[in-house]
Amino acid sequence: MLITLFTDASHCQKTHVAAYAAWAKADGRTVRRAGILKDRVPDSSIAEAQALVNGLCFALAALKPPPASKIIAQTDCIGAIAALTGQLRKQRSVIRFAPMTAIFNERIAATGIEVEFRHVSGHKGVVTPRNAVNTWCDGECRKLMRQARAAALAR
Repeated sequence: MLITLFTDASHCQKTHVAAYAAWAKADGRTVRRAGILKDRVPDSSIAEAQALVNGLCFALAALKPPPASKIIAQTDCIGAIAALTGQLRKQRSVIRFAPMTAIFNERIAATGIEVEFRHVSGHKGVVTPRNAVNTWCDGECRKLMRQARAAALAR
């Protein structure tokens, strides 16, 4: 089974609340999910990595791919890709992303399902089908982040 997955995150620097959205398709079936991240998030790159991991876990649970499957995971954050593929060079960055890397290794890589990460240009509207899906993810997580930010500021 080949799964195409798109994820995005939206992060507020002031309140450190964040939200994510994921869109996955395989064998003619499309599934979507969006949500607010439970804990405060220090920066947008961490939020994007969390969105990728959440999206991958969601795709595995919703689409139940067999062991020989492949997921093409697409995001507009090169830093998140570098973190989850072990390509970070600075020790400080490795430490910052360590919780997400650990979850990726334990819950996704351990399944044996191949994950290929690809960068998609963000904020391009609907120029291509890939951009259109990324735009949907961006809109969903942005909407949820604004709601979470408003709630955090109201406290």
